Amino acid sequence: MRRAMLLIGLLPTLGGCATHLALRDDTVRTSNTLTDLLYQQALDNVARFHDDPDTVPSFAVTSAGTVAVNDQTGAGVSPTYAPTLPFSLQGGGALPILTLLFPFSAQRTAAENWSLTPVTDADNLRRLRCAYRLLVMSEAAPNYEFCVKQMKEFFAGEEAALADYYPPRGWYGVGCKKDIPKDACYVGCHGCTYVWVTAEGRNDLALFTMGALDLATGKMRTPQRTVVRTYKGEPKPENLVETKVTTTEDDEEALEAIRKGRTRPPNRPRITEPAPFNPGLLFLPRP
Repeated sequence: MRRAMLLIGLLPTLGGCATHLALRDDTVRTSNTLTDLLYQQALDNVARFHDDPDTVPSFAVTSAGTVAVNDQTGAGVSPTYAPTLPFSLQGGGALPILTLLFPFSAQRTAAENWSLTPVTDADNLRRLRCAYRLLVMSEAAPNYEFCVKQMKEFFAGEEAALADYYPPRGWYGVGCKKDIPKDACYVGCHGCTYVWVTAEGRNDLALFTMGALDLATGKMRTPQRTVVRTYKGEPKPENLVETKVTTTEDDEEALEAIRKGRTRPPNRPRITEPAPFNPGLLFLPRP
């Protein structure tokens, strides 16, 4: 009786629809953690630079993810025949010679993961480092003007005028663990240094995190133009064939127009390649 009740209770949860619902819910919950991961990386790096302004940021970009739900069920019949059992041991016929057992098994496995690509490009790390240094150091610090120039050049074509605004300042608190207020929404730490963001600083945290992600993945690209130069052969008397040399150079006129705000540069290419085909995101229902 107990096995029958257990079977009845588990059947609704192990049907095909239940597996699809579990996959949908797990996918939504997993994707919701992406923003938290980015916020945590940003705040942990802010704490790191408060500990040591001369350090290098540690940042990884999420490139792919997997969510998989697999349900397995099994049922069968296990007859047991005992012809040698005497009638007296059958309890007056209460215990039949033929015994039928109905074994049942059920199992659910779930797997969720993110694939991370660490930022190792020196140019991207240099600009990302400048963004964090501008948060923690004063205008009198070494390389301050260099970092400001780096931000203005990178964000020169943004419609939001981030060139003069990024990175925003004054949106977080810093101190020891005991200094964290109870209304803190996000907390980051490095060693004994803690930084936190309250409700008033959430918008600036979002802007800083998106800018940091852009710095971590975007390669600066200046406008280019193709220049063809034609020569009458190599500078040798015996070689008089015509030679064409094609080079690619920076378009200084377009750069000057960008600096004066008359036009925008093309979108920056990203170092993160499209996520490959992931069979873990597929689910094959059983008939």
